[in-house]
Amino acid sequence: MSYDLYFYSKIDNPISREQIWLEFKKMVPNNISKADSQIHYENERTGVYFLININEQNTKQEDIDLYDSFEEFENTYISASINFLRPDFFGREIFPIIDKICEKLDLYIYNPQEVNDTNQRPLKWNLSELGEHWKINNAQVSKKQFKELNLNYYQKTKSDKIWEYTSRIEDLVNGMKEDIYIPNLFMIMDKKTKKIFSCVVWTQSIPMILPEVDLVILNKNYKRFFKKIEEVGIVKYEDIISKFSNEFSKYENNGIDCLILKQKEADSIKKQFNSFPIWKLYKEFGPQIGLDCFVNHRE
Repeated sequence: MSYDLYFYSKIDNPISREQIWLEFKKMVPNNISKADSQIHYENERTGVYFLININEQNTKQEDIDLYDSFEEFENTYISASINFLRPDFFGREIFPIIDKICEKLDLYIYNPQEVNDTNQRPLKWNLSELGEHWKINNAQVSKKQFKELNLNYYQKTKSDKIWEYTSRIEDLVNGMKEDIYIPNLFMIMDKKTKKIFSCVVWTQSIPMILPEVDLVILNKNYKRFFKKIEEVGIVKYEDIISKFSNEFSKYENNGIDCLILKQKEADSIKKQFNSFPIWKLYKEFGPQIGLDCFVNHRE
């Protein structure tokens, strides 16, 4: 089930269908599709993806009546599909891309999810309207199918913070002047309670950026009675902050609000790091799940 959009140009638009498709291919980043007739946007950092297809011209009369009978408009036969049952932040990443293309190419959108007696034609949807409309429809579908499909729930405010961090990781990497580890963020599920949590990994003696998450996975490496011990355990974010509040400092960069641990401080807390009490063992906790495998709305 997906949220589908169809793109149209005015009849007097000088840009041809072929040129419009070429512009789509130029302007949509992270395209992993090898097919000439499809664009598959996928962002590995954020988990966001969607499809854009160039379709065959309609031949059935019912399809012609539905899609090819708008006065003053020409069907580009290009459509976008965004999956429902996804976190709200999917819209925050996808619709600015669509909005930028429509503005540059002067395209109109026929939105079959919003068709009534007064809206039977392609329209100029602005960024905020489109994002809000998708969010409302996505919430309705998520609530309706939450129990039936046994969906995973994660709070929207936390979910948005995840995206705000993951969408800026490349900016952090490019802007960092020191040798600081910038972790990827991922989700894990407690196999007993089925609750999901955001996590990052912190390895002994490694300076790092620490975003606000639920859990931190510690990679310990130390000696006990001349024996090398390797231990991977889960601790709560708030416990880390409470214990190491003096070692971590605030880090802000172009709207990214995180904590930073520099090399000097990372070295100074080696003993405390390795003796920090583990809340849960990582190998016994539960599986990792994708950043697209939860919703922000439930019954």
